[in-house]
Amino acid sequence: MSKKLNTSAGGTSTNTLFNYFSKSPAVDKKKLTPSIKTETEKENLPVPAKRKLGVSDDENEKEKEKKTKRKRIIQPESESEEEDFEETKSEEDFSDDGSEYNPDESKGNNEASASEESESSGEDENEDDMEVDTDEDVDDSPIKPRKKNLNNNNNEPASKRVKLETKVATGGTFQEKLKQLQSNAKTDAAYDEMIVTSTTNSNLDEPVVWPHHKLEFLQPDKIKDKAGRRPDHPDYDKSTLHVPEKFLNSLSPGVRQWWVLKSDNYDCVLFFKVGKFYELYHWDADVGVNELGFTYMRGEFAHSGFPEISFDKMSTILIDRGYKVARVEQTETPDMMTERCKRIKATKFDKVVAREICQITDRGTQVFGSQCAIGPNHQPNYMLALVEQDAGTTSKFGICFIDTSMGDFHLGEFEDDKSCSRLLTLLSHHMPVLLIHERSSLSARTQQILRTVLSGILKEQLPCSGSQVCNAEKTLKLLAEGYYAQGDTWPVTLRSMQSDMDHLGLTPSDEHKLTLKALGQCIFYIQKCKLEPKVMPMARYQLYRPPDEIAPDVKASQASQILKRRSHMVLDATTLSNLRIVGEEHSLLATLDHCCTKMGKRLLHYWLCAPSCEVNVIEERQVAIGELRQMSELQEMRALLAPMPDFERHLAQIHLFGTKQVKESQHPDSRAILFEEKLYNKQKLLSFMGILKGFDALTKIPLMFQQCESSLLKRITQLPSHAEGGLFPDLSSQLRYFAEAFDHEAAAKSGVIAPQPGMDAEYDAVMDRIHAIEDRLKSYLVEQERHFGCRLAYFGADKKRYQLDVPESHAHKANKSYTLEGQLKGKKRRYTTAETKTLLKDMQQAEEARNVVLKDLARRVFEKFSNHYEHWKQCIDCVAMLDVLASLAEYANQQLAICVPQFVSGGDQPFIQLEEGYHPCVNASTYIPNGLELGTENEAALSLLTGPNMGGKSTLMRQMGLLVIMAQIGSHIPAASCRLSLVDRIFTRLGAQDDILAGHSTFLVELNETSLILKHATCHSLVLLDELGRGTATYDGTAIAASVVNFLAQLKCRTLFSTHYHNLIDFFQNDKRITLGHMACMVENDSDTQDPTQETVTFLYKYTAGACPKSYGFNAAKLAGMPQGIIKRAYALSKKVEAIALQRKIMAKMVTATANTKDNDVKKKQLLNLKDLLKQLKLCQV
Repeated sequence: MSKKLNTSAGGTSTNTLFNYFSKSPAVDKKKLTPSIKTETEKENLPVPAKRKLGVSDDENEKEKEKKTKRKRIIQPESESEEEDFEETKSEEDFSDDGSEYNPDESKGNNEASASEESESSGEDENEDDMEVDTDEDVDDSPIKPRKKNLNNNNNEPASKRVKLETKVATGGTFQEKLKQLQSNAKTDAAYDEMIVTSTTNSNLDEPVVWPHHKLEFLQPDKIKDKAGRRPDHPDYDKSTLHVPEKFLNSLSPGVRQWWVLKSDNYDCVLFFKVGKFYELYHWDADVGVNELGFTYMRGEFAHSGFPEISFDKMSTILIDRGYKVARVEQTETPDMMTERCKRIKATKFDKVVAREICQITDRGTQVFGSQCAIGPNHQPNYMLALVEQDAGTTSKFGICFIDTSMGDFHLGEFEDDKSCSRLLTLLSHHMPVLLIHERSSLSARTQQILRTVLSGILKEQLPCSGSQVCNAEKTLKLLAEGYYAQGDTWPVTLRSMQSDMDHLGLTPSDEHKLTLKALGQCIFYIQKCKLEPKVMPMARYQLYRPPDEIAPDVKASQASQILKRRSHMVLDATTLSNLRIVGEEHSLLATLDHCCTKMGKRLLHYWLCAPSCEVNVIEERQVAIGELRQMSELQEMRALLAPMPDFERHLAQIHLFGTKQVKESQHPDSRAILFEEKLYNKQKLLSFMGILKGFDALTKIPLMFQQCESSLLKRITQLPSHAEGGLFPDLSSQLRYFAEAFDHEAAAKSGVIAPQPGMDAEYDAVMDRIHAIEDRLKSYLVEQERHFGCRLAYFGADKKRYQLDVPESHAHKANKSYTLEGQLKGKKRRYTTAETKTLLKDMQQAEEARNVVLKDLARRVFEKFSNHYEHWKQCIDCVAMLDVLASLAEYANQQLAICVPQFVSGGDQPFIQLEEGYHPCVNASTYIPNGLELGTENEAALSLLTGPNMGGKSTLMRQMGLLVIMAQIGSHIPAASCRLSLVDRIFTRLGAQDDILAGHSTFLVELNETSLILKHATCHSLVLLDELGRGTATYDGTAIAASVVNFLAQLKCRTLFSTHYHNLIDFFQNDKRITLGHMACMVENDSDTQDPTQETVTFLYKYTAGACPKSYGFNAAKLAGMPQGIIKRAYALSKKVEAIALQRKIMAKMVTATANTKDNDVKKKQLLNLKDLLKQLKLCQV
């Protein structure tokens, strides 16, 4: 389908942005059926009524508007803009001046009511807009499929709506069409006389190829970045696009504006503001259709869009799917554009309203402002900047990660091994959604690891050189000039990273250069996304240390000192993964998480990743949980917390609403023209009042827990004035202030805060000024009543206020000082005087001052709230801990068996004694409990675990690890009883897996994980090793396993070592450092038949002392459904191999005995026996 623009007789078609960004493919000109109107016909056309946006002249006009199916309100910004934007009967309603949008046109997408739309659309009272009636359905919308084409005068079928296609359409090349449009352009066409008719392509099956698919500079073999570099160039910048200048100069101003912005943000989807709509053009329109379910607008170019009110919904969908969204706002009105053009020597490209990118958002840069609501996800969205200093087999990393929605910067620097174990642990504890690093700055080893672990996240590569890159010195200079130039105190964390020799704080210390460089990269990307004034003012800096980092004055061999200095257990990436500690399904976190608040969920996640190593902390939590389990108010308290919002993110959002930085920094958002601003203001206030109500509800907590006995519960629920050590803040004075500061109900309705007297000094001053003028007006009216000798009143409104309404019978007393403004014959005359004019001028000035104060009043209220940040945050921290403790109490109350672990400290030998323990993530009603002792008086610290395949060895090991973690976060655990000493770290080597992306085989993965254990384990560690050595040859694997077992037995750390190498049992069966254990089973027909398929194994899933004679692998083969013939053949071969092994064992014993025999006769006899045995071995063939 194509279309033509018809102007007055003899006129030419106009090159418009709508025509440029339209849907249909080119068609043969012969198929076009333009409707040419004569001058007479034009005169008979209905004349569009001019009116102010959203304002009706009278009630009849309002009623008339309700009956109108659809109205388009268009106002050209200039003669040049008339070329850019075209009104059609079938296309979406938009204009550059902010045309009105009827919410009925887009049901389900525009959330504002019709009244809100009408109120918010009339921004400029002095501008009249052209209103064009169309025949489209009310339901017609850019994001709803159209049911029919009402503009098809030929009654041809509407063209088929299709998504991205690649077949070439007929009817001329894109360049030819562009040339034709340019040659037909007419800049002085009367805008309200534009009449557009269109035709459709009768071939419904013909695919559509958009012009942007055929642009030469967008082809894969031609595409370049803005600097002219091809994708194979090492410095290619994928975020920019080279658009030929000749092409840009051929475009109209509005179209050119889009291409210029796109060339600088090629990796973003541009939400391009046109009036009250965000428009998507070209390949961005393809994204809108494919990802958001839009339909293409009619026309020759790909084009789709949605109303401003739906920005949050649409941007969130794209961001969650991995896109970057650039919000392009209109930052001046047509009048402002006209004034700008008068001040400069304007070209035709200047004659378009200014548009600027106000924010670029991806998953790592989400900030919840006025247009974006806080979502349900409680997990942090971290942006991670990574700097590496490669030292061959090891690396040194500088890191900075931040959740921009909360403003906490985490900074650190650490040495790492060749496996990057510390980096992997960081990524497991704080999984980023966005990775930033310099191009070609990471080692091949690190890149392999990141490709494996972070394969699904966004990665932003910064240029290696130039002004964009911040090293440590530039970062400190940037911070000093931007945030600490006025003598503000540097944060303690940043101060610790500066050289002691530089009192200005511009020189980094040697051990933190990489950290500050990573911070600089984060700040650079935040600036690039236009977020600096929104994020940096609320920045809080925290030092990150790897969990396994040891104090410099403690040697690695001093295990007791390490445990004393370590406040948290170390859980590395391997352990978190192998034990399934965190994750959304079937993890320990998912099992224990009964938290009611998002803050509680985040805190529980932190506790599980870093369990405590302080006995007093653990025992305090145990007592608190025990008391909560017995409290009748537990469910009442949980019901109180359940509706609470995400306070931490809301605090950051309110800080953003209250900051002056956006306006003072001349940020584009301070100039943006938002047509739903009134609605956004209402949403801000409703959100703010919801937070106040939430904090008010939390003040009930101290009363609910005033009788509690637990010292921890007292601290986190009681006010400092009511209990010694109480940390719950007294919020009464702050909440009272905000409750009385303004009328909440009126503010919720109007979206404007009108403060109560005495709450805002500036507002009080301007209101006193207004009241003084009102008093002067009253006094003057009394004076005039004396003069005229009758009762008078003021008449008029707005600029014609304060006219003296004088009865006709007394009007003769008006002298020359009175100016007649109007009269009702025989009734009244209306006068003004110099005094009334002065009073009117004074009142207008005072009211303008009041409006300025009111406009900024909400921001100042938010600022006052944010000034008490530490107060609110302390309350949130107390509630989060209470929520976690209540969650663990709720979990304990749901278990069949539960106990409080008893921690024993001060002993020489670390131990664990577990009786009838359950796996916490498995249904207890179907689970067989197990007891186990390691390091006690009766049992060695290392248990060599055997048993049948599928017998439960790995499950027992995971159970042990998870119960220890639960115990050290202070939780009650599912067991009959448990006694243990503290565990400083859990090591795991569970399961068999390779790492193809990192180039590691199964056996190499095993050895890397085992090597980490051997290097870092102490006697206080818990080691879980499952079938080490199975990834290589039997003898090699057995030898390595035996050596590792011997090392761990010597270290005396608590260890569960499972194996199917029965030679290990023989080797260590008399070793007192090792306990033999197995998972019991029952076997039927074990000795009665030589057919393994007739053997039946029943798993008992019970840990039992001693070794298991066999692994019963043939039973596993049988359960897996392998053919019986293969199983029988394998069994026969197994018997032969066992016979050979047995004979070799006998031979070894005979050789040893012969060598030790001194009697020659006996020796000769033994030698003959050996000879016979060797002959038998040669006869055995497998």
